[in-house]
Amino acid sequence: MSEEIENAALNVPRAIFSTMILNGSTGYAMVLAVLFCLGDIESVVNSKTGFPFIQAFYNGTGSLGGTTTMTALMIGLLWCAVIGFLATASRMTWSFARDKGIPFHSFISKVEPRTSIPMIAIALVAIVPALITLIYIGSTIAFEIVVSLSVSGLYGSYFIPCALLLWRRTTGQVITSSSIKPINNDDSESPDSIPLGPLSLADNGDPNDSTTAGKDEVVQPPLVWGPWRIPGILGTINNAFACVYILFVIFWSFWPPETPTTAQNMNYSILMTGAVIMFSVLYYYIRGKGQYKGPLIEEEVRNIARSAK
Repeated sequence: MSEEIENAALNVPRAIFSTMILNGSTGYAMVLAVLFCLGDIESVVNSKTGFPFIQAFYNGTGSLGGTTTMTALMIGLLWCAVIGFLATASRMTWSFARDKGIPFHSFISKVEPRTSIPMIAIALVAIVPALITLIYIGSTIAFEIVVSLSVSGLYGSYFIPCALLLWRRTTGQVITSSSIKPINNDDSESPDSIPLGPLSLADNGDPNDSTTAGKDEVVQPPLVWGPWRIPGILGTINNAFACVYILFVIFWSFWPPETPTTAQNMNYSILMTGAVIMFSVLYYYIRGKGQYKGPLIEEEVRNIARSAK
């Protein structure tokens, strides 16, 4: 979604930090309030409602009306969060389909002409999770197997950029904006002698393909530090710590929650994680390698980049 944000290098990190500070402070205050009003722990753990937080509300208020009101507020907050999740996930799905990075990309990347909204990507992101929840009706074990991917998948998505950034740091492949040489606009200048700037383009448009017509492919863009960074050795240590911590969390996320281990309490996340990795690797070498050429640049961005030359 950074493609649609003005001055993303500055505003996206600012939004992330603001969200962490705001949500972290309010979340910490809520945890303290819940702990002070928790009451009997056994009644919360073994609540007849099936939801411990509802029992915690009842223990704290002693009123069915108060519990109902607080639960309704939680549902409203969850509804708002789901809207944000849907917008983010559908935008990422559509972007990756536009770049031919997922199966059935030509169908998923379609945009509704009248509203300019990727309705298929939105429907996909909304319907598939809804269908997955139906598995719970037939088998709780099968449902747990599917959703067990959430922790390892989430932290795995964090680990990949952190590890790649650490590799770039330690190999000196990240440059500062001041080290980029200005481009000489002299007509006698050979294109091959013009240094690569933050955005280098090569024509990748196919007039017969609506998903790539008028678009360009990014060619060897150097990684340039933005305004948000921890410089020097402190940044490298911070980056390395993040990678170690993520691996620590992923490792323990594969372990069963209790012993002895049975089919009911088994942690199937390692199975699902391995299956997704195997499918992704096979898909890449069978089909994705030949059609995925990296992120595509829209017509408007291409014109801006070319005018800078």
